[in-house]
Parts: sequence; C-alpha cells; structure tokens
Amino acid sequence: MLTWNDHHLVLVLARAGTVAGAARALGVNETTISRRLAAAELAAGSTLFRRIERKLEPTAAGRAIVEAGEAMERALAASGTKISSAPATVRVSTVMTVIEHMIAPRLSEFVARHPGIVMELVGSNETVSLARREADISIRLQRPERGRLVARRIGRMRFILAGREGTDPTDFIAYERDMDDLPEIATIMARFGNAAPVARIVSLSSITRAVQRGLGAAMLPECMIATTAGVVALDPSVHVERPLWLVVHEDMKERPAVRSAVDWLSDTIHNARPGTGELPHTP
Repeated sequence: MLTWNDHHLVLVLARAGTVAGAARALGVNETTISRRLAAAELAAGSTLFRRIERKLEPTAAGRAIVEAGEAMERALAASGTKISSAPATVRVSTVMTVIEHMIAPRLSEFVARHPGIVMELVGSNETVSLARREADISIRLQRPERGRLVARRIGRMRFILAGREGTDPTDFIAYERDMDDLPEIATIMARFGNAAPVARIVSLSSITRAVQRGLGAAMLPECMIATTAGVVALDPSVHVERPLWLVVHEDMKERPAVRSAVDWLSDTIHNARPGTGELPHTP
C-alpha cells in the first residue's frame, strides 16, 4: 500500500522531471530518490515513470498516483497542515528579456513574501510542454491554442525600430530563419523593403549588443533600448506590441506554491511601467 510519502515522492518527480531535480527539491541525494522510487514501484506493482529524452514522464499508473497525490496535497493545504519542511520549487519558463527586465529585478520581493518557495527561472525561446511538467508556469508571447491550459494576459512587450545613436542604418538584424513570421521581424523586413538581413542572431541580448556596435537596425523591446548605452529608437512609429500570456496547466493551477507564483508574476508584470517594461520603484 502506498503511503503519503510515496505519493509525495511521485508528485515531486513528476514536477521536477528528473531524479536530480527531485533530489534538489526534497533536499536529499539522488541515490535516496532512486531507492524510494524503487520501493514505491514495488508497492504499486507497476512502473511509475518512463524516460523520454532525458526526462521522466509518468506512466498511466504514475499519472493516477500523481492525481491522487495532488488531491491529498490540496486537502492537507486546505486543513492548514504543513506538508513538508523542504521548500517548494516552481519552475517558470519564459524568454530571457522577461526574466532580466521584469522578473529578476523584483525577485527579492517574492522571496521575502514566500520564503518557502524557490522560483526557478528558465530562459528559453522554445515553447515548453506544461503537460510533460517541463515547467510549472510559462510566460509566452503567444496564447496557446490547444491543451488543458489556463492562460491569462498579464502585460505586453513593445518592440521599436532601434539602432546605434547617431547612425542611419541601411542593414538590419533578424532572428533565425524559422522566426521570420513573427510580427516584429515581418515589420522590420517590410521597413527595409524585404531585403535579406545582414545577420541572424538567436537572442535579443546578443542582437542588442550588435546594434550597439553599429552592425545594423533591429526591433528591440523598449526596456532594452532604455537600458543600453548608445542604442536609441530610430523611428518610434515603427513598432509592434505583443501581449504576454501567463500559462499554467489546469492540473497545476490549484497547487499552493504555483498559485502564489502565478499571483505574484501576474501583479509584477501587469504593473510594469507602461512603455518600458521596467518596474516602478517602490520604497
């Protein structure tokens, strides 16, 4: 018969996606996690996880235990019972610009408010799978169109045609080729007569550095223009606004740690100073 500790272990493994991640979340070593998982699988009489591309994914039996564990977790939380002394980890995936300019500058406020939660920020241009627990929360520039996901619009990112101060660039910089259909890239391509870019660079921070050195123009977020010496808006009329969507899997939205992170992220990004993406100073 499975105990609460077994259910909790399977929950943590499903959320972390790796033995190493579960070990960090529970404050034990990986050998202990592996030994406890083997014992839980013996008690359940079934394999609970399979490995897919270096990630642990629950089997049908594992998913059933995850669902039961989440129900137990909610019941314990509702009763005010302390579930675990180990800090909960909430994994948040988004583009680096949002991390660097909207979340990280105020992260100390979240830590002070929620000392029992570790927010793990993962910068990625890829759309992670919340169903496979690659992240607990995703902040995206596009609303998801399918899946058991709950999406909330929490802010925006404004891109403006930018270049090195004192220059009139005749070339422009874009992302990799398969991102040419993004609104900001389509806009700058039209501005330059649909010519080929002088360079393609994967990250906005690297594009900004190239603009700073005079390589060419680019569509940059206002927050990056405002904080990068020598980079200015060349033509504010050439701009694109893209919404920021906070997305969470519906199975995770009531998890207490995830709910706390969702509320804080929503407020923090929503209250960013209009036009810059920077956050207002509070004493």
